[in-house]
Amino acid sequence: MGYASTTAKSIAKRAGVSTGSFYQYFTDKDAVLRELAQERQMALLGSVVGELAADPGTLGITVDPAVGITHDLRIAIQQRLTAVVDQVVAHHREDPRFHAVVTERRMADSELDATTTAGERALVEKTAELLTRWGHQGDCLATAFILFGMVEGAVHAHVLGHPIVDDNRFRDALVDAVVRLALPG
Repeated sequence: MGYASTTAKSIAKRAGVSTGSFYQYFTDKDAVLRELAQERQMALLGSVVGELAADPGTLGITVDPAVGITHDLRIAIQQRLTAVVDQVVAHHREDPRFHAVVTERRMADSELDATTTAGERALVEKTAELLTRWGHQGDCLATAFILFGMVEGAVHAHVLGHPIVDDNRFRDALVDAVVRLALPG
């Protein structure tokens, strides 16, 4: 059964509750989708931001433009970004059909789109803050948005589409591309 043919009654039956109970908590199936999508997005956002800010000794510092990024810091950032890409891939792979429904429904559900956009914006803004601290030369917010689109689009193509390379090659190439765009020098 796909999303279009899903009803409040079928959701309630699967959850083991009455249809009346369903309506005590949700107005319709779209409200359930919005709730689930927001919960998943917040979990991913929390883990990604947590991973990027996990080690204040390397990622929380502000880079001195005169010195630039040291080799050790560059390696630490690459390791963090590798973990982030792994988390994003796992998130998309966890339930690709759910992800496809959310992606499709964003176009028809302004509340779902607004919630999803707010989460994406928060991630882009956190990324821009990191780029600033890392001494990125250029427009940090625009670059952060490009990085978000690059990672999200590549992951969609790899996980939800038909992958051309294995997961390790994909991850390593994506991290390399992100590092080249994000870090100075």
